[in-house]
Amino acid sequence: MSNLIEDIKYSVKNWWWFLVSGLLFIATGIAIFASPVASYVSLSIVFSILMIGNGFSQIVFASANSKVLKGWGWTLVSGIIDVALGTYLLLYPAVTMATLPFFVGFWLIFRSFYLMGSAFDLQALGVRGWGWFLFGAILVLVLGGVIVYYPAAGVVSIIAFTGSAFIVGGFMNIYLAFMLKAVKGEVNEVK
Repeated sequence: MSNLIEDIKYSVKNWWWFLVSGLLFIATGIAIFASPVASYVSLSIVFSILMIGNGFSQIVFASANSKVLKGWGWTLVSGIIDVALGTYLLLYPAVTMATLPFFVGFWLIFRSFYLMGSAFDLQALGVRGWGWFLFGAILVLVLGGVIVYYPAAGVVSIIAFTGSAFIVGGFMNIYLAFMLKAVKGEVNEVK
């Protein structure tokens, strides 16, 4: 029993990476709404940096939890993809600006599937409130789909949907962080 408890504690020891990632998402969403005209121009750089930072946080989390977490490989792959795409977009900002709605939309759709998988992992662990996490993931999916479906709708819509999706995604990452922290606390009580 002691070994099982230590394994569970180890699996959630880096819960705070999701908190940091969520705060970055929210800050990016607020920055997008704060200066919408300049946002489209600078969004390519900000988006690239956010992807790289988020990718590194996922890689660290997956690597630290590979012994216990069943789906750690998906988190690792997601992080590697984010770092690779973010680096490419940072190196070629002109390409990024021309195709920004598609990159943002598809990236948000990809992130929503990752978040949905996390919601079902939380359900399997018996964590309460996992349905709200799933709801947020579905909302990110819808916002990402709208961005991909209406790329020519103009700068205003891409700014509004992108800012909204980043804020919702940020709150979902923060929610996940505190759920993982709660699981860690419950394990410590059992021990």
